[in-house]
Amino acid sequence: MAPTQNNRIAMVYCAGGSRAKRRGEADLSYLDCSMAKQAFADGVLECAQGCLGLGSCVEACRLDAIHIGAHGAAVVDREACVGCGLCVEACPQGLIRLVDADTTIVPRCSNQDAGPVARNACDVSCITCRMCERNCPAAAITMVDNHAVIDPELCISCGMCAVKCPRGVIVDADGVFTVADFA
Repeated sequence: MAPTQNNRIAMVYCAGGSRAKRRGEADLSYLDCSMAKQAFADGVLECAQGCLGLGSCVEACRLDAIHIGAHGAAVVDREACVGCGLCVEACPQGLIRLVDADTTIVPRCSNQDAGPVARNACDVSCITCRMCERNCPAAAITMVDNHAVIDPELCISCGMCAVKCPRGVIVDADGVFTVADFA
């Protein structure tokens, strides 16, 4: 792992990308995320909080530590990230946050819609079923704005939430407990 600033790395709190339903068929290939957000007042995706996948964060990163994954959402290379925060500043959706470098269990959804609406907006959205919350032996998970939030002070990284999540929203960055592919 690269030396990090204050032992922090970036983490993306959305895995949707191309799995989130788009509004309209506009060609966005010439835009970055900030331009797209400004150009489309009603939003680009049905999920208002979703990763636009147009690479503002990629352009901001000087170390090639972030890329757009196979499913069209930003993915951080944990080994290359130094926690500078440039991608955090570049993301107009506020989906990238700096976390402790040893954080491995992450809910990759920030959708704030209720379950049925979230399910319709994105194939990998949190539907607020609370399976993760009910199965967490450390009581580290709560639902905030209709999506799972993990308290890093309480989380013991057991992975039970990642295994139990029916939509594969909660992932293990080390890949030990993750059931689905979210790159």
